[in-house]
Amino acid sequence: MVAMLSVSMSSCKDDGIDEGATILGSWVHEDGVGEADVLFFTGSLTQGEVTYTEYDDDDYPEVRKSSFTFDPKTGTLSVPGFLPYRDAKVITLTPTKLKLRYFPDDDDDTTFYRNDK
Repeated sequence: MVAMLSVSMSSCKDDGIDEGATILGSWVHEDGVGEADVLFFTGSLTQGEVTYTEYDDDDYPEVRKSSFTFDPKTGTLSVPGFLPYRDAKVITLTPTKLKLRYFPDDDDDTTFYRNDK
């Protein structure tokens, strides 16, 4: 019974920021209909530059750049060039997964996957 409880408790941990995980690098979100969002963070774990590229089927890629600050303790991601009125929230950060609330959609959570190649 103790073994089953420890398995079920560890399997519930989907959200949160893993110790040692970094936001730096390239992250991609594909929506399944030929569109994708790519984030590329450079600098340090807590501040630097970010490039956001939005790919659509029927349009040229839209590219925006901004500075960012990130507080790993609270999960607060400030990107003033993209989100001038509020911060994004990092719901999950692992070595392979980045789940954001309020970016790029104001009312949805978006999951990005590591894209470093």
